[in-house]
Amino acid sequence: MDLVEKFDAKGKTGAAYHVEVYQTPIETSDEGSPGSKTYQLTDGRALDPLSDAKFKIVQTGEKIYRV
Repeated sequence: MDLVEKFDAKGKTGAAYHVEVYQTPIETSDEGSPGSKTYQLTDGRALDPLSDAKFKIVQTGEKIYRV
């Protein structure tokens, strides 16, 4: 997996988080196809993307928002 993006996010309590986005390259003849993306906090906790700007921390259920 390749690190393709980093951004900051905040929870409702104002807690700050750093998010990393990893993408798995797809090896096919169609070079325009993006691979699947994985979102996680810098501490390794997994995120479920709810939209482009809203995510849920899998372990706690807390929703965080891109800033």
